[in-house]
Amino acid sequence: MSTVVTAATNSPQPMSGAQLDQLCINCIRTLSIDAVQQAKSGHPGTPMALAPLVYTLWNRVMRFDPQDPIWPNRDRFVLSNGHASMLLWSVLHLTGTRAVNAEYERLGQPAVSLDDIRHFRQLGSKAPGHPEYHLVSGVEATTGPLGQGVATSVGIAIAEAWLANRYNRPSFEIFGYNIYAVCGDGCMMEGVGSEAASLAGHLALDNLCWIYDNNHITIEGNTRIAFTEDIAARFLGYGWNVLRVGDANDIDRIEQALDVFHKTEGTSPPEVARVGKKPAVNGASSLQLIARNIRSSQTRST
Repeated sequence: MSTVVTAATNSPQPMSGAQLDQLCINCIRTLSIDAVQQAKSGHPGTPMALAPLVYTLWNRVMRFDPQDPIWPNRDRFVLSNGHASMLLWSVLHLTGTRAVNAEYERLGQPAVSLDDIRHFRQLGSKAPGHPEYHLVSGVEATTGPLGQGVATSVGIAIAEAWLANRYNRPSFEIFGYNIYAVCGDGCMMEGVGSEAASLAGHLALDNLCWIYDNNHITIEGNTRIAFTEDIAARFLGYGWNVLRVGDANDIDRIEQALDVFHKTEGTSPPEVARVGKKPAVNGASSLQLIARNIRSSQTRST
């Protein structure tokens, strides 16, 4: 069991599960902000805000083996807002994900070392400013231009659906992985993301979950300067299921919302579920978890 030393007694005491969760989240945050500060370049805000989310995904939800990051049936994680790449580098380092080269050969070393993080955004580092596929194992898609990652995630979901249809047999599932794509306001503004979301709805891809960091801010200022549409209504129109987590620090609520995504596979889209109605606390953003749920073939054919 992990222990923590109190300042008052200087004696080890058992660390509670909640304390360990918070320690892990804070470690992701501090690794990220230290790397940005060292590089004098980068985006510290999103890694700080979304550390609870990625911790919940990677520790409680995703099926991913850090020792075998090319396992074919692993869940896929796509960071569409790739400017927040330190979020991914921190997680890959802390999980001990092992390196695999472009030829899918295991190299027996970490995918992202602490030295790579010390040289974040520097030439030769395995912690570049944006995730690059084939450069670092654990990166499922190159994400630079906003909207590119969520669009790619739809293609990944289509590939999984094709593989499952072709190779799975009754009581013998070979492929059944989910795809989780994290995105921000910029991804929602881009046309390519809207087109991909529309296609995902049309194809009824129930293996795909987009997690929208609705933080109301851009470089220019508040998103209301140029972006006021109702995102939830738009995705409901596409045929997606939309859930809301009001506090991005609440890992239990985040896990609960993702559990709804898992449990509604193969059903028609339910009503909008509002998860966590309280406003965000401590300056945290809210999360819109947008998870596609399958329609019947009869509905699609009409």
